[in-house]
Amino acid sequence: MTKDHPRKDCVTGHCPSPASEPGDCVRLSEGGGGAEMHALLAELLARLRTSSEWEHQDNDAAVLRTRSRDALVFTTDSYVVTPLFFPGGDIGKIAMCGTINDLAVMGARPFGIALSLIIEEGFPKRDLFTILDSIKSVSEATGVPVVTGDTKVMERGAIDRIVITTSGVGSAAQPIDAPPVPGDAVIVSGTLGDHGATLLAKRFAFQTTLQTDSKPLLEEIRAVQQFVKQAKDITRGGLAAVLNELAEQHRISMVLEEDSLPVAQETRAVTNLLGLDPLMLACEGRFVCITAREDAAKVVRALQQFNERAAIIGRVQDGQGVTLKTRFGARPLQPPSGVLVPRIC
Repeated sequence: MTKDHPRKDCVTGHCPSPASEPGDCVRLSEGGGGAEMHALLAELLARLRTSSEWEHQDNDAAVLRTRSRDALVFTTDSYVVTPLFFPGGDIGKIAMCGTINDLAVMGARPFGIALSLIIEEGFPKRDLFTILDSIKSVSEATGVPVVTGDTKVMERGAIDRIVITTSGVGSAAQPIDAPPVPGDAVIVSGTLGDHGATLLAKRFAFQTTLQTDSKPLLEEIRAVQQFVKQAKDITRGGLAAVLNELAEQHRISMVLEEDSLPVAQETRAVTNLLGLDPLMLACEGRFVCITAREDAAKVVRALQQFNERAAIIGRVQDGQGVTLKTRFGARPLQPPSGVLVPRIC
């Protein structure tokens, strides 16, 4: 696919064409958070998995039950973002928040972060130090220190500016992991798709007041943890990917009410302009959780102390998959597929 004929299914217009890629090569869509990525991860895990005492190896963070009272919780993630700087944050902020949040949704208290940087030759030190200042700011705000790391510099053109990998370790007296049952409530902690819409608005120079939703979720999770059966932060692939993953893991069905989904007006405007679904856009400071029906109202009240748009959006029922009820009827909410918004986190 030439520059004169950009792909129509790619928001940036510069994604390689799947038709031009051999079947034995990794495709860009396999990193997008949707069905292709989960299929690739299943292949990778099948090759890597060995007998182990670690649990939740296919979740946001792995858990090791120890002889002490608390379980050890461990996670890692890499960040490749375009643009590096955007309203409300930068690649450093989302790297630090993302790893802390992966631990938090498993019920863990983070106590250390490993930070690795791969930097392209010629990258401005001014930008590097701004990114590190963002990391330090989140570290100080949460009390989670960066305790070790590694730095590499690559030749010009070998990578695109900077890649950040963060790993985090924490402990959980009781990891969040109770089985959902029919009748349970599905709750989101705030508006959906704001991070993805913010980056897209920046890429296309749209005039908006949108800012990334990136933030640590520790306080919010702690406020409701005793009532939560399952929790996941909403990142690549958006709400659609996360809920389908939960439905598959626990062999349940979820029914969502479209009118209950909190989407900011500007986020909806950006996605409408680009022909995207806000339910498939990444957040970096939102989570979805499942609670017993009788606890749902108190969980929402607690979360609304942090974000007034926190809401019950649906329920668990028997069956498989995720269904979205709209004013025109019901339709399956499938996980995203194909190349939608690359380099979002």
